[in-house]
Amino acid sequence: MIGVIRASLKALRDEERGSASVEFVLLAIPLFIPLFIFLNSFASSSDAQEVLRTLARESARGFVTSPNDEVAFAVAEEIVTQGSKILGFGDSSSGSRIRMAVDCLSRPCISPDNSVRISLTLMRDGENAITVRALEYVSPWA
Repeated sequence: MIGVIRASLKALRDEERGSASVEFVLLAIPLFIPLFIFLNSFASSSDAQEVLRTLARESARGFVTSPNDEVAFAVAEEIVTQGSKILGFGDSSSGSRIRMAVDCLSRPCISPDNSVRISLTLMRDGENAITVRALEYVSPWA
């Protein structure tokens, strides 16, 4: 009698051998898919934000080192245009556009001890816009 019970328990145990793997595949994997999608989106957004922040700093540096306002606006615009092309934001196939705004504490912008803030906004199709800002100061001896 005991031998029959042991044999039936062994047969029952053998039937459940792969059930943990099946449960993992059926339950856990579908729960991880949204997590992977979110992490991918977050990484892409963070990368774009960091690249834009660097581009904003470079354009602000170019702006404040220019001899006058006319040249400063042209230099900053050229830095943003060329930088966005190099970084892949400038081509029309990507569906993204960068807008630049310059705010100065006083006019003219290139005057001693003036502060200049450049804001870059990346407009992406189907996603939220990303806005970054960089602040630079004009030399006191400008």
